[in-house]
Parts: sequence; structure tokens; C-alpha cells
Amino acid sequence: MGITVKDVIEWAIEREENAYKLYSGILDKINDPGAKAMISQLAKEELSHKESLEKLSVKKLKNLKAQKIQDLKIAEYLKDRAITEASTLQDVLVFAMKREKEAHDFYARFAKEIGNPDVKDILEALAQQELRHKRDIEAFYDDVIYQED
Repeated sequence: MGITVKDVIEWAIEREENAYKLYSGILDKINDPGAKAMISQLAKEELSHKESLEKLSVKKLKNLKAQKIQDLKIAEYLKDRAITEASTLQDVLVFAMKREKEAHDFYARFAKEIGNPDVKDILEALAQQELRHKRDIEAFYDDVIYQED
């Protein structure tokens, strides 16, 4: 028996739940108000993604199409950062970019290995969704952090 669309939905829900727990779990480690607000927003978005996936029917998910998202590739040139009480907004943005890149890479790698075309399409769409999150954080980083340098 192969991997089904239902399996993919369940994995995606679990990944969104884990991302939500990760972001909400580090909130009390952050003192910087801007960084705290960014992580709080990311946690809310991950929870929203999880809830959206839970409401999706297999039929709707099969109609999901991957959109080509431009990757700014900022995260690829930055060193990962741990989140501590001293974390700045820049630290949090880098941390978040790296997590979204990991999520994108997971779905993209999985899509390449899957034989079922319906499941492959869904995985590619989920990969692009994660890439969109990464791009949005990178664009914010570019606007805010690079402006400060």
C-alpha cells in the first residue's frame, strides 16, 4: 500500500502543529518586543495553517496547484540562530526563515520521491506554500534589517 493523500494531510497537519508549538514555546524566551511580536504572529499563522488543513477535503486538496514562488535565498546565506532571552528581531527572523526553509525542503524532497501523481502535486503545492512563508519573512528581513545596516 502506498502513501495516500490522507497520509499527506495528516503529516502536514502534524508539521504545522509542531511549528506552532515551536514558535509559541519560545515566546517566553524573547524579551525584544519586535521579535516577540514576530514570533507570536508566526505561531498564529502556523495554527491557522493547521486549522485550514484540518478543514480540507481530499477532493479540495487534489485541486490544490503549486504556484511558482520566487525564493529570495536570504536564509541560505545566514547562520542559524538559537532563540534566547537576548534574541533580537534579526535573530528571530533568521530562525524563522531557517524553519520555513526546512519545511519547504521536506515537502519538496518528499515530492521527488513519491510515485502517486495526486500526492506528488499536493506535496509540491505544500512545498510552495512553505516557500511563500520563507519569502515573506525574507522580504520583511530585507526591508527592516538590511535598511538598518
